[in-house]
Amino acid sequence: MFVSNTSTLILLAKVDLLGQFIENFGKIEITGEVSKEFSAKDSFDAKFISRLIEEKKVIVKKAESNMVSGILMEFSLDKGEATAFALFNEKRHKAILTDDYELIKLCMLREVQFLSAMAIVVRMKEKKILSKEEALQKINELNSYGRYSRELLDFYVSEVKK
Repeated sequence: MFVSNTSTLILLAKVDLLGQFIENFGKIEITGEVSKEFSAKDSFDAKFISRLIEEKKVIVKKAESNMVSGILMEFSLDKGEATAFALFNEKRHKAILTDDYELIKLCMLREVQFLSAMAIVVRMKEKKILSKEEALQKINELNSYGRYSRELLDFYVSEVKK
């Protein structure tokens, strides 16, 4: 099981990989705050994620409020990212799904496993869920939606081509 913030859920939904990810790697837990961030939108992605919640493939859980407050005081995260980090439990979760730079820095600082949307594409290619061509297409699609540096894009393209 994984924990996710809003950005990675939406990115995976936009490139039509969220369902496949859950099917192949397991359910995702999110917080109510994360759910509010995307459900306020009237987009296909938000509706798709809402359906996954109804189907119990994405599960909404409450994060410990004391921990959230401490994280918000110490780090410059939005509430969705802070609650996602607070929800993570290394005994229950494999990683945090995030493309948020501040949350990635916190994960690295606290030695918490994390996966970005592009890293998920590489993993899906390694597991032969996606062909090399499909993975390269998804990397390019993600790049058109996300705020990735040229260096990061080049890194993931080279990982796919291995």
